[in-house]
Amino acid sequence: MYSGIPLSRGLGSSAAAVVAGVMLGNEIGHLNLSKDRMFDYCLMVERHPDNIGAACFGGFIGAFMKMQIPPSEPSETLSKSLGAPPQDIGSYHHFRFNPDIKIVVVIPDFHLSTVNARGRLPKTYSREDAVFNAQRCSLLPALLAETPLNPAKISEAMCDRLHQPYRTDLVPGFRNVLQNVKADVYPGLLGVCLSGAGPSILALATSNLEQISEAICAILKEANDIRYDSQILQLDPDGATTC
Repeated sequence: MYSGIPLSRGLGSSAAAVVAGVMLGNEIGHLNLSKDRMFDYCLMVERHPDNIGAACFGGFIGAFMKMQIPPSEPSETLSKSLGAPPQDIGSYHHFRFNPDIKIVVVIPDFHLSTVNARGRLPKTYSREDAVFNAQRCSLLPALLAETPLNPAKISEAMCDRLHQPYRTDLVPGFRNVLQNVKADVYPGLLGVCLSGAGPSILALATSNLEQISEAICAILKEANDIRYDSQILQLDPDGATTC
């Protein structure tokens, strides 16, 4: 099996591999599982419904676990203890997404494990920071569906206090990217953030995609002289399919 998704870059490569494996088993075994049922099986292996949902169903996805499974619990042990593989353990929703939005991804040539990035997060958060993120997360999906788009509002809604401040130093130059690559400086830019836990950086934009990509790469290279790859992507509306 081959994957074109770079590993340990915050791009969901592990979730994509899990979805591919479950779909391959479904095809070879002639199991005739629905995608919703395969979603359950995928979540038994990887407990990240946002990544699994996006890889499986495509589009702009929101998802959560309905059944809390300890990450350390082996899926085989859990299945035996329940008597059968669990059903309906996660839920997902497709949000509308303005088709004018493109995704610029800048991928640095170094790995960052999710475990290491997670280790940077605090055990507790202040009420103020939790409210800050909840307010913005509640608005962002609606803002990304609007026509016309509002860059100022989207940029503010993409701000974060729960993970980026603690992981910024893991990506040399990212702090300067946030300070300098802004929607009021680069026409067409909507916002910039870490992709997953990093180290890749994601920008949403409607125009000037190459200019935005070059600006991010230039700032990163000034801080850490390594190779950076950049790609301009669009949402896949269908997710995983078999040929």
